[in-house]
Amino acid sequence: MSTIINPVTGVEYYEISGDSTKRYVAVEADGTIRNPSGDKWPYGDGLPHTQPYSYYELVPFVSAPYDSELFIVDSENSGWSLKPKVGGAPVGHPQGTYEYTETIKRRNTNELKALAKGYADRYNSELWPQENGYTEKLAYAKEQIAANNRLPQFMDLVARHERLIQASFHNDARLRQLYDEIDAAGPDGVIDFVVSQMATEQFPEGWVNGIAQ
Repeated sequence: MSTIINPVTGVEYYEISGDSTKRYVAVEADGTIRNPSGDKWPYGDGLPHTQPYSYYELVPFVSAPYDSELFIVDSENSGWSLKPKVGGAPVGHPQGTYEYTETIKRRNTNELKALAKGYADRYNSELWPQENGYTEKLAYAKEQIAANNRLPQFMDLVARHERLIQASFHNDARLRQLYDEIDAAGPDGVIDFVVSQMATEQFPEGWVNGIAQ
């Protein structure tokens, strides 16, 4: 659908219907917003209006991407506001924009530590086998090995258990590392690490939740 820009007001409208392509909020003299969700320009073809309100173009809000584990929206410093045109605008013309400003702040130290502890608890719990009788089978295997009965199933079970213990220690060390980095950053410092990072060849100190069979 083709559009036209009114050369007087600068309002863009659809050629056939005359309706504005953007939405506008009506503002009373005391600054009260009458329709926060906006509506089409009050006059067709973007013509100057004679309504008893000022009209501001509603700018659709799109949140910038951020790590929601490390940051939250600062509600005290975020919100919608009117932004008048620099130098003003003639009566009957768009007076500026109505925009949402989003301010992000880092989570506090306690929240970050709780997040890290949650990952440690989760992945450590995922390490341990859930099959029935695991504890009894492990104890029996250790008894048999102590009695010099070194059948492969006994040796494999104990060796597997040792690897699980080492993996759990690895996660404990990861948690301590994160705690240290969080403390080093302080209440307002920059956090440039990923709390949820899993262990990879490039990042061996990340979390583990299993072992090679």
